[in-house]
Amino acid sequence: MRSWIKSTVLLLSTIAVFGGISTYWAIRQSKFVPEFYAQATKIHSTSNAEARRRLEAEVEQLQNSAAKLGSWRAAFSDEQINAWLMDELPKKFPRLAALGASEPRVMIQDDRVLAAVRYSHGRFDTIISCEFVVALTEEPNMLAFRVQNLRAGALPLPLNQFLSGITKEASRGDLDIRWDMTEAGPIALVTVPSEDPRYVLSPVVVESVLLYDGALLLSGHTGELAHQVFKPRGEVHQFVSYRPGDQRIDQPARWTSSGKSDRSRIR
Repeated sequence: MRSWIKSTVLLLSTIAVFGGISTYWAIRQSKFVPEFYAQATKIHSTSNAEARRRLEAEVEQLQNSAAKLGSWRAAFSDEQINAWLMDELPKKFPRLAALGASEPRVMIQDDRVLAAVRYSHGRFDTIISCEFVVALTEEPNMLAFRVQNLRAGALPLPLNQFLSGITKEASRGDLDIRWDMTEAGPIALVTVPSEDPRYVLSPVVVESVLLYDGALLLSGHTGELAHQVFKPRGEVHQFVSYRPGDQRIDQPARWTSSGKSDRSRIR
C-alpha cells in the first residue's frame, strides 16, 4: 500500500513539476515579440503623421484615377497601411477592439505580408502574428490569401480551428470571407466590391496585386467593359473546393487526420 501511495505521489509530483515547466515555457513563448512587429511599431511611432498625410494623398489620387473610364494604378507603403489600420480597427471591428485587440501592424517583405496585432485580456498579453501571400482569382475582385505561420508569440496556433470564428468576426465588419480548402491548407477568399454608391463610376475591377519590399501596388480598370476585359495579371489562385456561385460559407470544412476536408459541414 505504501509503495502504491509513494508511486502515486511521485507520479503526481513529476506531472506537477513538468506541468509547471511547460506552463512557464508556454508563458515565456507567448511573450515573444516578432522582430518585424517591433520594427514596424518603432517606424510607426516616429513617422505616423507623415504616413497619414501621404496616405490621404495616395487615396485621393486613387479615387480620382478610378473615377475615370479606363485603367488606373496606385501604390501604398506598409507605413501608410499601418496608419490606416490604426484608425480602421476600432471603427470596422469594434468587437475585436473590445475583446483586447489593438496596435495592428503589417510589414511587406518580398512577395509576402507579415501581419500582427497585440491581444491583451486579463493577465494574458501576447502578439498574434501570421504571414500571408495574395493572389488574384478567376473571379473579378476576389482575392485569395494563403495564411501561414499563425502564432501567439512564438507558439504555433492551428488555423483550421479558427476558420468559423474568423468568418463570423469578418462579417460583423462587412467583410465577406469564404474558404477554399486545399491540400496545402485553407485559402481565404475575400471579395472587394466592384460597385458601390460611393463610386463615381462603376464597376471598378482590380487586375493586379503586386507586393514588393515595403510596398503594395494595385492596378485595375473602371467602366462598363471592366468585367469583359478582365484578365488577371500575376499569380492566379485556382479554386479547389470553392465553386463560383457557392453560398456564403459560415462553417468551413474541418480537416481529417488524412489531410482531406470534410465537406459535410459546408452549406
